[in-house]
Amino acid sequence: MNKFIKNIIAFSLKNKAFTFIWVAILAISGFISFKNMPIEAFPDVTNTQIVIITQWNGRSAEEVERFVTTPIELAMSPVQKKTSVRSTTMFGLSIVKILFDDGVDDTFARNQVNNQLRTVSLPDEVDPEVQPPYGPTGEIFRYTLESKTKDSRELLTLQNWVVDRALRGVPGVADINVFGGQDKVFELSIDPRALDKYNLTPLQVYDAVTKSNLNVGGDVIEKNGQAYVVRGIGLVKSIGDIGNITIENDSGNPVLVKNVADVHESSMPRVGQAGLNNHEDTVEGIVVMRKGENPREVLVGVKAKIKELNEKVLPKDVKMVTFYDRDNLMDFTTETVMHNLLEGIVLVTVMVLIFMADWRTTLIVSIIIPLSLLFAFLCLKLSGMSANLLSLGAVDFGIIIDGAVVMVEGIFVMLDHKAHKYGMEKFNKLAKGGWIKQTGTGLGKAIFFSKLIIITSLIPIFSFQKVEGKMFSPLAFTLGFALTGALIFTLTLVPVLSHILLNKNVKEKNNPFVNFWDRIVLKGFNYTFKHKKMSLIVAISFLVATLFSGKFLGTEFLPQLNEGSLWITAEMPMSSSLKESLKTADLLKKDIMSFSEVTDVLAQTGRSNDGTDPNGFGFVQFAVNLKPREDWKRKISYDELIKEIDSKLRNYQGITFNYSQPISDNVAEAVAGFKAENGIKIYGDNLQTLDRLAEQVLKEIKNVDGVKDPGIIKNIGQPEVSVVLDRDKMAAYGVMPADAQAVLEMAFGGKTASEMFDGERKFPIRLRYSQEYRKDENDIAALMVPTQDGAKIPLKEISNIVKDNGAAFIYRDDIKRYIGVKFSIRDRDLGSTIADAQKKVSKIDLPDGYSIGWTGQFENQQRASHRLAQVVPVSILMIFFLLFILFGNIKDSLLVLANVPFALIGGIIALHVTRMNFGISAGVGMIALLGICIQNGVILITEFHQNIKNGLQLDNAILTGVKSRTRPVIMTALMASIGLLPAALSTGIGSESQKPLAIVIIGGLITATVLTLLIFPIIFWIFNRTKKSVPI
Repeated sequence: MNKFIKNIIAFSLKNKAFTFIWVAILAISGFISFKNMPIEAFPDVTNTQIVIITQWNGRSAEEVERFVTTPIELAMSPVQKKTSVRSTTMFGLSIVKILFDDGVDDTFARNQVNNQLRTVSLPDEVDPEVQPPYGPTGEIFRYTLESKTKDSRELLTLQNWVVDRALRGVPGVADINVFGGQDKVFELSIDPRALDKYNLTPLQVYDAVTKSNLNVGGDVIEKNGQAYVVRGIGLVKSIGDIGNITIENDSGNPVLVKNVADVHESSMPRVGQAGLNNHEDTVEGIVVMRKGENPREVLVGVKAKIKELNEKVLPKDVKMVTFYDRDNLMDFTTETVMHNLLEGIVLVTVMVLIFMADWRTTLIVSIIIPLSLLFAFLCLKLSGMSANLLSLGAVDFGIIIDGAVVMVEGIFVMLDHKAHKYGMEKFNKLAKGGWIKQTGTGLGKAIFFSKLIIITSLIPIFSFQKVEGKMFSPLAFTLGFALTGALIFTLTLVPVLSHILLNKNVKEKNNPFVNFWDRIVLKGFNYTFKHKKMSLIVAISFLVATLFSGKFLGTEFLPQLNEGSLWITAEMPMSSSLKESLKTADLLKKDIMSFSEVTDVLAQTGRSNDGTDPNGFGFVQFAVNLKPREDWKRKISYDELIKEIDSKLRNYQGITFNYSQPISDNVAEAVAGFKAENGIKIYGDNLQTLDRLAEQVLKEIKNVDGVKDPGIIKNIGQPEVSVVLDRDKMAAYGVMPADAQAVLEMAFGGKTASEMFDGERKFPIRLRYSQEYRKDENDIAALMVPTQDGAKIPLKEISNIVKDNGAAFIYRDDIKRYIGVKFSIRDRDLGSTIADAQKKVSKIDLPDGYSIGWTGQFENQQRASHRLAQVVPVSILMIFFLLFILFGNIKDSLLVLANVPFALIGGIIALHVTRMNFGISAGVGMIALLGICIQNGVILITEFHQNIKNGLQLDNAILTGVKSRTRPVIMTALMASIGLLPAALSTGIGSESQKPLAIVIIGGLITATVLTLLIFPIIFWIFNRTKKSVPI
């Protein structure tokens, strides 16, 4: 190892120009990578998933489940490397999600799903659609189409046929989800009295329209040496053409469509509606990015295309107006990160200058900071990874450059000794390359192993799975790459710069700041070393007490990220109609807009047009844009604003509200399987039993301290009018079941008979009874059904019409039905709240075949904690082997590991003092502390042994070692702490995820440094009392 390091340093010193050239190339490449790399607020934390959306208009949830969802789920059983199959089924819609293992490629997953989907037998007119690859963080842009002259039907037509096509062509765009607007159709509003008059049925009208709207080809005819293509043109081109379609000929008199129906432009039955601010009917578009794409680059393309559409393509009175732009959040988070990083760099540089008291050494160390960061950016880019708020927040320059500090300080002290030995004049003339090579080689081994140990301590973070793995792996990679870069530059660039800048007039000045710390440490060391037994007992007692107090820390998965916006959901009774929900939504929207901190409110009632956001009519989502915090006139916090809004909205009875943020809400839904931060899943077959059990669970948890916004993700509650056909009566009258069902479907639900083309655009031609003839069950009973002998009888003669309360939603997980109980946690930590809730829920007696599972953030936290419990011991064992290689004996290796608990003391105390919960972010901070503390132990033990080897007695060897190593130990600790101080104190958007990590490291470093210098030498003394000095 010494020879390897010696050769690296010697090569660098001999080839200074080459060293500067490759460093410059790395720096430029890193800068380019940084400029092209977005800093995301929230990484995509989901594995590969394939989503299959199937619409079957007019069908009940149970019918869709039986004939669509279940066959698709069963077909997915042979798919390899999947983790689960989830589905949501509702009126007219089925969504099946297949989730895959970590690391499964989208192409591999998609090919399997597409192959299996071909084997599924589904009803006619049912066409499942496999969605493009995108994740819960893929919604990067929202816009609305606005016009003073055009209604929502015209705007939605422009959206579907102009805007959608243009935006889908932008590289990186996966999908355009649309909410609101009226979907244009040409409707034949049939008059049943006119049908009676002409003795016709709806089926005859349907057949006539279907057969009267087509073109045919007649091959070619040859004439005068030319080939003429024969075409039969029969497509309808206008409402008049549809009206003039002949249904039948009655004694030479044609009966036309216009004789029995009013043909007009209309819209499909609405499944949802959007409203922006004071506009009640808005067309909203959501641009969804493909998984793994760069949001910055995609947004550049999207905005350029929108500008082109606004200026050159869309009618002059139609504009696309931005509502949500992910760039704003990325700008805020970038500002937060860069502000913290720049402050950290400045503070660390100042600290180096204060300790070293020499501009040359400060410059050498400071250059390593940006170079290490640029090296990390380059490595991230080459690895295909992106930076995010959490990963960059963990970059502590104090930790990164401590190797460079040790190297520069060692070389500087060595040169100062040489200057004293030879005199400054002669020293300035002497060659110094050999000295630097020798000193650098001696220090390089300890630096190399120290950095390797810190990187090894990150192994538990690399081992995280699923959500926590996607979230924290970039952190470990960023820190690991930065540490690797710092190590490379420390062994190459630092010796070269030292040789150039420290060639003359090297003199260590009297430094009052260093002297102050030397006096403090020496005074403390003399006292503790004199009272070894008492000091050790106090330290161990303090450690035990602190570790015990850790049991009283609250636990969480991650702190809530502030995205600078608000997402409010309102759940009304499932029986609510769209019309009634829109009235309430408008009132709620006005109340939300009454707060001065709010700029815009976009309400989404029901579900999206394409079924990507499955909700009932009674479900309303409010996207609330807030002013920047500095523009808030009132001095209130984000949580206080939520409480005020909630207090106002609670005046509406029978509505359940939930408060989240756009990205957080999507991620929570992706993790839990339904819209909830945390949830309880009750599995079983019978929907009524599930509903009863859910009510019991809700009753048990709603009064648990910390549980907020509890509610049931209802399955049952959709009022139904069921037409139960009587087979005996149908046989007696000679009625075919298909004819009866077709009449019912066509009259009330409407049925598409054909399409009318307008250039490239095409619009459905639908048949449906006029509104006045499809109001209630009496109109259903009066429907005339054809018999096989040509007569017609009322539907009520062959059926029973009953009212029932059916399923609105059916949720399934791995082909098992479940009902969800959702809740948020505020004003209390996650762990203790869930523990109390679990105690209460465990009292519920479940029937055979029914079970309960917990999902959401708690599930993630438990999985991550379990993983840490498995991997941290392995990581410590690996560090032990590295220490054994370094020291060559077991005793010193174990002594260094004994230094680790000292850091835990400060980390736990810091969480207590700041009243923060222990989450995965804080746990990662503890892991980072592991490597730092071991590094300090390595520095001291190495010095102690060197002093003994130089002939000093044990006590003097320890005293001298503490004296000589006080500056590097104190300096690295202060640099690491001060480097993270901006992150610990930051209040900017996105700072929440950095804080626990920074606070733990700062607190841990304080106690680790104090106890390393004062208590660790005592432990070394105890285990080396019999050791004698080695004469020189």
